[in-house]
Amino acid sequence: MKRITFIRHAKVDMDSSLPIYARELAAWEERYNSAPIVTDLLPEDALIQRIRSADYVVSSTLKRSIDSLELLEVEIDEKSRLFNEAAIPMLNGRFVKLKPVHWLVLFRLLSLMGIGRWARTLRKSRAEVQKAAERLSELSAEHDHIVLMGHGVTNWLIRKELYKKGWRAEEQEVHRNWGSTVLSYETAGF
Repeated sequence: MKRITFIRHAKVDMDSSLPIYARELAAWEERYNSAPIVTDLLPEDALIQRIRSADYVVSSTLKRSIDSLELLEVEIDEKSRLFNEAAIPMLNGRFVKLKPVHWLVLFRLLSLMGIGRWARTLRKSRAEVQKAAERLSELSAEHDHIVLMGHGVTNWLIRKELYKKGWRAEEQEVHRNWGSTVLSYETAGF
């Protein structure tokens, strides 16, 4: 049986509690992408052991994913932009201020509903996600257990693509930092 463990990176050490205008989201995202991670909140020992016992470890190229694996002293076999967080569409509005997380939720919902420029962003993300799912499928032909250190939305979209290819969820706990999902695939197809 083949397995892929999807993990969301460690918590980013950045205050995101102050409301901002939509036009400020790009600058906030840039700061978020370069911020350090919180190093005193580690995952459970069972997850650390699962990561360390993987045959192959893949990471997005974003700092928070790489730093998460380095914190656990895990060697990364492959870094790829295919596994980076899905793009966030930007607005120039100065009508209302929201916390960054609220802007992100709003934009993701608009993307999923297929509204305006958000729909174009989601289409582009889905094309990348299909490539990412294909890459993981290729790797699974060579490795029994792959770990992907990535991001909430992208990991979710990749998993959806892999479900279409016959992969099934064994365990799910995905919405928090260090959350993980394990997919498995019967090897009869390989």
